[in-house]
Amino acid sequence: MAVGRAGRAQGADPVVGMTVDDPSPVVTVAVTCRLDDRSHAVPDTELTRSTAADTGRYQAICGHVVSPASLVAPDGKPCDACTVVAGSARGRTRRRRRSA
Repeated sequence: MAVGRAGRAQGADPVVGMTVDDPSPVVTVAVTCRLDDRSHAVPDTELTRSTAADTGRYQAICGHVVSPASLVAPDGKPCDACTVVAGSARGRTRRRRRSA
């Protein structure tokens, strides 16, 4: 299970920190769907929603509704759509420079 951050306005990204549009980070978790065997980026806030917890299904940043596979199984192949969404968020990031 992989964990990452991204700008809330842009969706989740397992590598990127903050975006220009919204500086508040969103943590994502890689969850493999048992229906398509793909690893999707699911926001941590989605995992804690009571409605989602009741059904056991979670919405990934790509829009796919994930029915999680066993969490002890290895991650599936990364979802192409989640990668695109994460890549678009990565392109609009603001990096902080370290002082010397």
